[in-house]
Order: sequence, then C-alpha cells, then structure tokens
Amino acid sequence: MSVVSGVSVIIPTAKVDEWLDDAVNSVLASGGIRVQVIVVHDGIEPDRTRDWAADPRVTIAHHRERKGPSAGMVTGRRLATFSYIARLDADDLSSPDRLRSQAAFLDEHPAAVAVGTRVTRIDENGRSTGEVRGPSGPDIRSHFLLSNVLAHSSLMFRRDVHDRIGGYDVSLRQMEDYLFLLQLSQHGPVAVLPDFLVKYRVHSSQASRGAKPYGSHIRLVMQERRALSRKLGANSLVSWLKNGAWVGLQYARYFGPMRPGHEL
Repeated sequence: MSVVSGVSVIIPTAKVDEWLDDAVNSVLASGGIRVQVIVVHDGIEPDRTRDWAADPRVTIAHHRERKGPSAGMVTGRRLATFSYIARLDADDLSSPDRLRSQAAFLDEHPAAVAVGTRVTRIDENGRSTGEVRGPSGPDIRSHFLLSNVLAHSSLMFRRDVHDRIGGYDVSLRQMEDYLFLLQLSQHGPVAVLPDFLVKYRVHSSQASRGAKPYGSHIRLVMQERRALSRKLGANSLVSWLKNGAWVGLQYARYFGPMRPGHEL
C-alpha cells in the first residue's frame, strides 16, 4: 500500500556535534514518508549554521537549562505536527526505510499503540559491532514483564495514546523510558519489526552503573509492571517471581562491574 502518514521524530540532545548531524541527516534521508525532525537542545545553545538547521522539515527547540530527555520528549510533543511520533537518540542512526515501515505497520494495525525495530550496534566510528538481542513480533508486551526489551531509539507511537497516559514523567531521570513503555502497553499491543532499522552507538562516555536499584523510579516501574501483568492476565505467582528477579537484577547490575552502554 502507499503510505501517506507523516511522522514527527523527536531528538533530545545535550551536545551539538557530528553524531547529532548524522542522526538528524539519517532521519531527513527517510524515504516514502513525510517527516518533521524536532531537535530539542537541552541546556545548550542551538547552532543554526549546521547544514540541517535551515531544512524546512526541521524544528529547533531550546531549553536554556538542562532538563533531561523526558522533558525533551514533552517539548517535542508540543511541537509535533503528525499523529505518529518517533524517538531517536542524538548519537544513533535511523535507516531510510525505518519510518516508512513503522508507519505502514501502524496504518495496517489500528489496535497497535506502538512499534519498534530490531537494532544493531555501532562503535564510535560507525562500524558495526553486532546485533542487539531482543524479541520481535506483533505483540511483545509479555517480554516487558521480564525487562525493558525495546530499544527506545527505535520507538514509534501514536500521539493520541501518548496523550491519554499523560506522556513521559519529567520527574524521573532514570528508567523513564521503561516506565513510559509499561504505561503505553496497557492500552494495546506493542510490536517490534524483525528488520534491523536503527543503529545504536556504543561509546566510552556511556560507561556507568546505570539506574540506581532503589528510589521512586523503581517504585513507579514496579507499580506499572504489576498493572501490565494484570492487564495481560498473567499468573500472579509467576509475575511475583519475575518482579523479584527483576529487582535482584537491578542490584546486581548496579553493584557489579561497570560496563559500557546502558540498558535499553
């Protein structure tokens, strides 16, 4: 079928560099679909001399103070002109077919609330270093009861469902993407396409212990994990065991050896 949908792609960024240039230009190179690229400069001044800044498909937003990626998504949503919204991290790359394929899926599956894609890793120089393992299929919500298995940089969702759940929680600076996916999943299927349509950059500045295994983000995620479990009719004992295992994994990850990258 001929896809006529448009997509607003939000790219929150705390740097203006060549990786951001590559990310924005990768979206502008999308084929077969109208795109709006919203670049939210978080605590940094926009550089309007970048080659993409004058493109009429690009919308530039600016937070004078650093607010975090969730606030960037909120600002981007306010500026979005299309009913489908996609996310891309400022150091990742979107393939030319990604947005068209995802929009076509949502066009053809009106019950689905969101769709991701499979992802490959690249290094600092853009060289492929392998695939990111994870499930694919028309409804992967049951996997969210184990962990966050969808690369946020590959996500596309319906704007009306986003608005129904209130969007991203700007009070969180940790696990806000997982919380959003858990809330989104309670309103319909979440799919992952089998094709590798996003490149996820792994680099040394990502080295960290990740989110703390305690705090309000853990409480909110656990609350939504339980709600999704009930929505899917999962066995309560099995869900209890999965929740316990997930909390244990957060402690093991945080207090274990540091590693590059971060949890999807």
